[in-house]
Amino acid sequence: MQTQSRTTHTLAVVLSLSSSAVCLALPNPPEATNAGPMRFAPINEGLWEGNGCVVKADVPYLPRNEQGAIERIPASVTMLDTQGRELPFADRGAANNRLNLVVVGDGYLSTQQATFNTHTTNTLNTFFAYEPYKSYQNYFQTFRVNVISNVSGVSGDPTSNISKSTPLQMNFWCAGIERLLCVNISRAYQYAANAPQPFDQILAVANSTKYGGAGYPSNEVGTVSGGNGSAALIAIHEMGHSLGDLEDEYDYADGTVYSGGEPTGANASIRTAPQMQAQQTKWWRWLGDATQGFAGPISTYEGAVYAVFGVYRPSPDSMMRTLGPQFNLPSCEALIAHIYAIVKPIDGPPTPATSMVLSPASQANINIMQKVGAPLTVQWLLDGQPVPGATGTSFNVASVNLRKGSSTLAVRVADDTIMVRDPVIRSSLLTQQLTWSLPVAPCLADFTGDRYVDDADFPTFADQYNLLDCADPGMPSGCPADLNSDGFVDDSDFVLFVGMYEAFACP
Repeated sequence: MQTQSRTTHTLAVVLSLSSSAVCLALPNPPEATNAGPMRFAPINEGLWEGNGCVVKADVPYLPRNEQGAIERIPASVTMLDTQGRELPFADRGAANNRLNLVVVGDGYLSTQQATFNTHTTNTLNTFFAYEPYKSYQNYFQTFRVNVISNVSGVSGDPTSNISKSTPLQMNFWCAGIERLLCVNISRAYQYAANAPQPFDQILAVANSTKYGGAGYPSNEVGTVSGGNGSAALIAIHEMGHSLGDLEDEYDYADGTVYSGGEPTGANASIRTAPQMQAQQTKWWRWLGDATQGFAGPISTYEGAVYAVFGVYRPSPDSMMRTLGPQFNLPSCEALIAHIYAIVKPIDGPPTPATSMVLSPASQANINIMQKVGAPLTVQWLLDGQPVPGATGTSFNVASVNLRKGSSTLAVRVADDTIMVRDPVIRSSLLTQQLTWSLPVAPCLADFTGDRYVDDADFPTFADQYNLLDCADPGMPSGCPADLNSDGFVDDSDFVLFVGMYEAFACP
């Protein structure tokens, strides 16, 4: 579908039962045959509104700072790791620097909660085995909310005439489409609000083995049929919509010609590869890439956003086209950008706080996010210049020479992942820098950098005094003993050195 932008309107109490913008699940995969891939008949054209959404959104997504307005419906909540195992709530680091994923169930009786737990665990086990979720699994904080239903199963299962009153009102045959598994967004919010941290993404799981799911890009919600064999793959696909605002890349082989404008998502375009390259739009930086482990090679392949002609996708196949393949790299880049819109590379506040003025005896410390595989890079800087070898998570100010009165200490943390090529995304989201004030008075004769002018500094001065001319090839870089900056180390510099030597301690 063509995605819609997030909304941030205040909602005093979320009680509306209206539907939101919905993206279709992939068509039900056919039984394996030797006849090649099966194509699917187009759905009822009357249900579309030109962009793949079946119902307009009228329940806004609530950002973190507005979720306190939600009228919570009480339900028990458990914290999970990325394999679905239960964790104490304190085990996941800086709580607000995580993408909080809340899994809620519908149609599970009190006696079926173990089934819901199993469905959740099975889904998470596969979910975090796919890139980019695999590399960034430590960026997620997952909660399971056990919603008790008075009836087993959900509406529309197995047929459209089945109606059940369940807490989240999940139902197949949404808008007349059998596989479209809708959820009451307001109810999903009210149950997800039981989590101890604000939700960023919600996965609503139906107690059903029927194939189906949906993605709600405007509301950060995905749905899945928990007992279906493809549940985990559906969840991965649907979060491609809800988290990454990605388009569907499949079509219905019905000859449809795309007639809309440029799709919003990062993984669909009306431009061919030459046009994309010339105009430097969408995935032009990825053209020709065939990195192993991702769907590719990257070019422009006709057929996407439900149309056969006139619109292009980045790879022959991918998770947004059929269940099972990996995401293509333009889609990975979009997903990573959305993850970093929530999670910062530096994990929590530093010590001391950047509002503190450091002294030559200070030590600054940070924590960084732990990405699976290649770690984030760290570089400390003094007055904007990298300090050689200073690439750890702590920095002793005394380890550098402050003789010239350095004024700032900074640390820059960056994610150099190969899955991102856009320099704007890399600099604005994947890179974070913190800066402390370090107003140290100049002490030019302190050649050792220990903030004392003493006998240890005299040999350095004497050696350069004997050379005299700063242009001498043997003179150290910068001619540090030229205290008056006249290009020579001579008697005038000796007078300055003696004065500082007598003062002994640097100011």
